Amino acid sequence: MRQLRELRHRRRLASLIVVTLMIGLLSTSCGLSKDELAGAAHPSLPPGQSNSDTGTNDGSGKGNSGSGSHADDNHAGSPPGQTVALLHPQPPAITIEPPVMLDQPTEQNTDFLSPQGAKLVALTFDDGPDGHHTPAILDILKAKKIHATFFTVGTQVKRYGKVMRRIRDEGSEIGNHSYAHKDLSKLDSNPILNQIKWTDELINKQIGYVPRLVRAPYGATSPLLKQIVKDNGRELIGWTVDTRDWAGSSVAEMRANVNKNTHPGGIILMHSFGSKHVSNTVELLPLIIKDLQNKGYTFVTVSELLAAKAHSNHAKTKQG
Repeated sequence: MRQLRELRHRRRLASLIVVTLMIGLLSTSCGLSKDELAGAAHPSLPPGQSNSDTGTNDGSGKGNSGSGSHADDNHAGSPPGQTVALLHPQPPAITIEPPVMLDQPTEQNTDFLSPQGAKLVALTFDDGPDGHHTPAILDILKAKKIHATFFTVGTQVKRYGKVMRRIRDEGSEIGNHSYAHKDLSKLDSNPILNQIKWTDELINKQIGYVPRLVRAPYGATSPLLKQIVKDNGRELIGWTVDTRDWAGSSVAEMRANVNKNTHPGGIILMHSFGSKHVSNTVELLPLIIKDLQNKGYTFVTVSELLAAKAHSNHAKTKQG
């Protein structure tokens, strides 16, 4: 009897060793821990939680079904072929973000009919507002009785609401220049829409309307950006003259650049924030206003320029 008991003990020990080796081999081949193997039959479990935490087996040898069957306790309640699924895990589910929706522009439409033969030009200022250079620029515009267009960045709009309202109240125009001055040409649809939407909301909060004009940071556009702007009733605005004030060009260099390259219907790019050289822009502004007025130019906002072009094109179409 003693020999028989020893034989049975050795058989149990051998079986235990074989089972342990099989579990180790399976966990290595699947890249799973023992706890993950225990929970693999229940993929909804958090990582590291085993079946013993869920009440799948109550210790009586019976599964949740109560059948009392011991045919395959390790896979009780599992669908057929679960072992194969362990060797070929399913890829994680992909979450699809809903599309971002823009509000329609609520800025009042601009109708501007220029005298025949008038030489129009628009002054534009990017990256503001701020509390120093933008007010200085507004002082000059007010003294000269000129309106301009300010393409504002959301992070600055949030900080300088008072300056935003001054721009509006003194007759100049405000456009959207993205929230954080990102290169929109490198972004997908939702990130582009968010950059526009967040700034729309801040501008609307500060001055009471959603703007119609959008200028891309760095002037960097893409077919996707152009389509988004068009689909949402906006106008994507570039420029015809870059003063290069952002690069530190001297006042004399910028003045010569503007005088040489400005033509009727032109849009001049300057900055009211975003560069340590903006003080040069403030110094430049009255000089180019004087130069261009002496050449017969009339200063308008970008929306007035677009309206004048639309009237001109319509007249040419009727004549044709």
